[in-house]
Amino acid sequence: MKKRIGLSALALLFLLGFALPVWAGQISLDIAIHLDPSHPVFTIGGKMKENVERLSNGRITARLLGLEVGGERDHLEGCSSGEYTIALGGPLPLTLYVPRFAAPDLPFVYATTEQSRALYQGELGRLMNEEMIKNGNMRLIGLTYRPARKLTANRAVHTLADLKGLRLRVPQTSIYVTMWNALGALTSPIPLPEVYTALQTGVIEGQENPVDLIFSSRFFEVQRFIMETNHVYSFFHWLINENFYQKLSDADRKIIQQAVDETTAWGDEFLLGEEDNFFKRLLGEGKMTSITPNLQEIQKAALPVIEEACKAYHPEVARYVLGLAGK
Repeated sequence: MKKRIGLSALALLFLLGFALPVWAGQISLDIAIHLDPSHPVFTIGGKMKENVERLSNGRITARLLGLEVGGERDHLEGCSSGEYTIALGGPLPLTLYVPRFAAPDLPFVYATTEQSRALYQGELGRLMNEEMIKNGNMRLIGLTYRPARKLTANRAVHTLADLKGLRLRVPQTSIYVTMWNALGALTSPIPLPEVYTALQTGVIEGQENPVDLIFSSRFFEVQRFIMETNHVYSFFHWLINENFYQKLSDADRKIIQQAVDETTAWGDEFLLGEEDNFFKRLLGEGKMTSITPNLQEIQKAALPVIEEACKAYHPEVARYVLGLAGK
């Protein structure tokens, strides 16, 4: 009789819409990466798949999805809604879901990656993640190093004056649009998969990205100059759907987090090792010309935009940013 009651109770739970926890059986992760498969981050994604399957003894499996399911915004919205388990984001998740904390991608502020990383740590990092969960239904579980962003164009940019009228592609992020417009460029927030064709056809004259993406996207075929502006030190953001995360057991959360931690540590070393190689290949086989512009005058012109942006940030974020930008 007791067994019958137990079975009836379990059946009643299902009738009422209560599902067994995710950890009760096999777990499958769909990991959406908004970059071309030739990009090094796809190698890092492959390492994440390998690590999570190894650490779970094959009970947790992973599948990598790419541009065939859309661009960065599509992936983020899909992760937020639960269509994908994990998504990789560049600058967009911060501006979309946690604008008060979107300072790590603010151009012409940071001199090193570690200065930018500080905004993800301690109390500020905790508050950022709380807001990401609340606004985006996603949890930030890891950061992957990105080489500094550099400007490329079909005209040489030595000074601030050379930026005037430059038809420039920027990410679909408001601060990039505002900043480069203020510096004299004419910006177009074109989705990444369309940038090569836009450069090839002359719709735009330039774009800005880290060297790994410039190379993997083959922008060197349609760009002549690479300016060593190093204007953004930022990260790729690994985000997990919060509803999915809450269904996991503590043990499975630890497995996934350990896989992410091992993967991002390995990925940072991998990308650091590749960064110089990519730059040399852009100058060599890519036949681009390297230019070191007058950054002091550009940074001075950028300061009013930075100060205005800080008005919308969390007070501690603003204090930190202004302390660096004002030096």
